[in-house]
Amino acid sequence: MRILVCTKRDLHGAHFLNRLLPRLAGHELAGIWLSEKDRDAENSVPELVELRFLERTLPLELLFPLIDALPEALQDTAPDATFAGLSRRHQVPLEVVTALDADTHARLAALAPDLVIIARFSHIFDAAAIALPRFGMVNIHPGRLPEFAGLHAPLRAVISDTRNFGCSLYWIDPGIDNGPLLSVIERPIAWDCCLLQQIAGLYPLAIPALLELIEACAAGQRPDGTPQDRKHRHYRSMPTPADFEALRQSGLCLWQPDTYLGWLQRYRPAGITLPVFAAPPR
Repeated sequence: MRILVCTKRDLHGAHFLNRLLPRLAGHELAGIWLSEKDRDAENSVPELVELRFLERTLPLELLFPLIDALPEALQDTAPDATFAGLSRRHQVPLEVVTALDADTHARLAALAPDLVIIARFSHIFDAAAIALPRFGMVNIHPGRLPEFAGLHAPLRAVISDTRNFGCSLYWIDPGIDNGPLLSVIERPIAWDCCLLQQIAGLYPLAIPALLELIEACAAGQRPDGTPQDRKHRHYRSMPTPADFEALRQSGLCLWQPDTYLGWLQRYRPAGITLPVFAAPPR
């Protein structure tokens, strides 16, 4: 199977790739596409500004470049690799995608993947692009579909008073989060663990089902999936300050300094010390 993986150029994307790519041994990796996209709302809601710093600015602009500048042998002593390290470890080309235009469509056609795996990719493929891979495009959504379609599904789950997070694997179609479902996995919300860390654990939940899908397609038995019941569909866009206030009222914190530092430690080569982080005052 020739596979293209599309994810976001952020800490969650790196975390997911570190868990997925070793499991794809034996398949041909056509490339990794990393989306980069800024939304205006991220500048107007304080918690979204905070998340952007934690998920993108600090790791991508401060930490990862320092690690990438170290000798490769030292980098490889870390449990997880940066994006550049993943590209080197798995011998797969990597590129940043800022828009889906005629040029990216042509590059996708030239790559000729059998399957495209998408998780957290910020751009939306059109029908012509979706038709290019032999078996199609499959997406991992960090929410139970069709109830939690759209952005920031884990936050929506918490403030909707459910007991579980969800992770949905589905075939991409020209709509948004409404293709046929292949698998829906649930995980209980841990009220003693921050939201940011629990989000990181949702995408890898789909990997076992994803591997089964790959093997089925390789054997010529592509599953159709189950159509979503649109009567239960709820699509939500960017969260508002009121949504984050509801998160605070729930008792679940957005992030914890010690937990976040522990996450970054996975990228720390042996003998390198990371600074201590403190939560910003509110």
